[in-house]
Amino acid sequence: MQSGGGLALSVLEQKLGNASARAVTGNEPDWLTGREPAASGEWPRTAYRRYLVDTHIPDWDPVLLSHFDASKFVDAMVQGDAHALMLYANSHVGLCLYRSKVGHLHANMRGRDFFGEAVTECRRRDIHPIGYFSLIYDNWNYQNHPDWRMLPEDGYDKNLGSRSGSVCPNSPYRDYALACARELATNYDIEGIFYDMTFWPTVCYCPHCTKRFWQEHGAEPPRIVDWDDPLWRTFQKARQNWLLEFAQAVTNVTRESRPGITICHQFATIFHNWSLGQPLAISKACDFVSGDFYGGPAQKSVVCKAYNGLSQTRPFELMTSRTRSGKEHVTEKPIDELRTESFVASLHSSALLLIDYINIDGTLNPEVYKLLGKLAEERARYEPFLGGELVADVAIYYDKESMYNPDENGIHVAKLQAVDQCPHRDAVVGAAKILREGHIPFEIVTNENLERLSRYRAILLPSVLELNAEQAERFRDFVKGGGVLYASGPSSLDRFNKPAPRFLLEDVLGVRYIGKMGNKMTYVTPEDAGISKAIWPQDHLSYTGAMIKTEALPQALVLARVTLPFVAPEIGRVIGSHFAAFWSDPPALKPEPNPSVVVNSFVSGKGVWVAAPIETTPETVNRELVLSLLRRVIPGPLSFEAETNPAVEMTLFDQAEKSRLLAGLLNLEPQWPQSPQTATVRVLIPAGRRVTKVIAVPEGNSIAFEKVGVYAQFRFDRFESLAMALVEYE
Repeated sequence: MQSGGGLALSVLEQKLGNASARAVTGNEPDWLTGREPAASGEWPRTAYRRYLVDTHIPDWDPVLLSHFDASKFVDAMVQGDAHALMLYANSHVGLCLYRSKVGHLHANMRGRDFFGEAVTECRRRDIHPIGYFSLIYDNWNYQNHPDWRMLPEDGYDKNLGSRSGSVCPNSPYRDYALACARELATNYDIEGIFYDMTFWPTVCYCPHCTKRFWQEHGAEPPRIVDWDDPLWRTFQKARQNWLLEFAQAVTNVTRESRPGITICHQFATIFHNWSLGQPLAISKACDFVSGDFYGGPAQKSVVCKAYNGLSQTRPFELMTSRTRSGKEHVTEKPIDELRTESFVASLHSSALLLIDYINIDGTLNPEVYKLLGKLAEERARYEPFLGGELVADVAIYYDKESMYNPDENGIHVAKLQAVDQCPHRDAVVGAAKILREGHIPFEIVTNENLERLSRYRAILLPSVLELNAEQAERFRDFVKGGGVLYASGPSSLDRFNKPAPRFLLEDVLGVRYIGKMGNKMTYVTPEDAGISKAIWPQDHLSYTGAMIKTEALPQALVLARVTLPFVAPEIGRVIGSHFAAFWSDPPALKPEPNPSVVVNSFVSGKGVWVAAPIETTPETVNRELVLSLLRRVIPGPLSFEAETNPAVEMTLFDQAEKSRLLAGLLNLEPQWPQSPQTATVRVLIPAGRRVTKVIAVPEGNSIAFEKVGVYAQFRFDRFESLAMALVEYE
């Protein structure tokens, strides 16, 4: 296995064969002269409007890309009011659209250089040219180098029946990829490169991976997915390390070839399950994080909360398509929906990259860019005011190592059926929805950036499966220092402490682990007036699943107990009608002695423990219970408050160098057109300062405000989508 900078081009050309090394020599244009790199790395700071045109087009028919015209192509971007354009140097098809001496050229370029021509046209129009390069997904090399292929445990059949072929970064493909990265960065006057698909599309058992695992760990790569098996965990960690090493090698070669260039690897995998094998640490191989998402505005909002703390620089980049997915070539999202999604980026001071799809002959639909240009014009009005530090009193802890399905343990890797059912992710997304609708200032902190804990007053641990002793000690110190820790379900359980698993944060949370109780349905039964009020008029809160069985420590305050169904749901049968009710599983008449909600004082802070991830259930009563618990234990005041529809999200950015705060509100109501909203907003005034004015942006008119306690209070009377205001102080 070779590492580092890869093979010399001449050697690599011999390995690939003459057909792969086709190149036009002599009379090279400017962009192939190898002149001194000119990238500065500063372009992202002011480039909020970005585009990419999906160009995964093969060359088996002469019409494919035959009418590509770089001038008309970039003219469309001008119409769309682009700051930056991501240009395809290759694609998942594996064919190079630039004049490569390493890769196989797209036959229909016929001596031209589509990539280079587009770079030149971008430069002529003051658009930042950014390269796109597909790693791992490479059909040409999959077909022509069978020994480079990723090998799923159940063989090639599934891949051969699909459109995509993936090659292994542990194979000689690694050297090919590094040579392409070096060639592209050296020869073209581009300011950044986005490396797509830097992950494992399958669990690979090819000879290269098998050999490397034997060399490093002295064992055969395991086939049974068992999160209690040290060998399986070692294999998963090896997959992550191999991928991270590959990504960092690509980044290093690119940076060495063109100092100052910005580099990103695909990071849409952030909330994907374990199978892709991409750790959050890949963010360290990127100048800023970037990824494409195809869910609605709420999904993109959660992504922004995580990207904010992981990105090395800002703005980070949020990508989405003008269509609902890459499988739809023509059907446009309604403009109101696309506007709301675009404004999610503005609300988080993020850049937005919109994705379009090239026609098979290499042309674009110019009418699309007239529409996108109008949308860009709306967003542009807010850009001069964006930036600063996202203000958050609360953080949701997201642990990438917990992204698996505990119910699929001990299953053969080829027989997994529900690999993407990850209870931790469900709980993270549910918690984000609750905080967003409750207008509590929050972001997402991860196992990769725990050094940020001191920024917050409360941390949520939603159904975390993989907390280790070192991480637990960080959270313990956080609570010792006066912080609040909310944990649900199995969070902090050390299940490797055989034969007696225990909570690593037992002393913080105030409960001792016993096991599980219940099965398909369990209930939270209040013993406290505050809990009763939060769930009123209900007398129980139901949870579809088991709860964690514990006993409360002597000093802990029990607010609610577990109640089981009167009859266990799984034993109800037609003969004898042995159930409590035909359709449902009503609670027993008395609760169990085991707690379901506990508040515990620990040194200077507090722990809150809930026996199940109730934040996962998207019901209003669950939201009200979680919010009531947080408001009970988080010392006020919060950095902002908002009286408005729960569908309205609020963010606050501190722009201390300009002595101002940027307040933003976005209507996320999932219908278009949306209903107009109003909001009364209270923003915490920085200590020792006084507010001098509140200015609506981008309009520039003053908004009346008043001092209400420690807050500056003002009102937005009517807005349909995005509303922003600057709160200036001295």
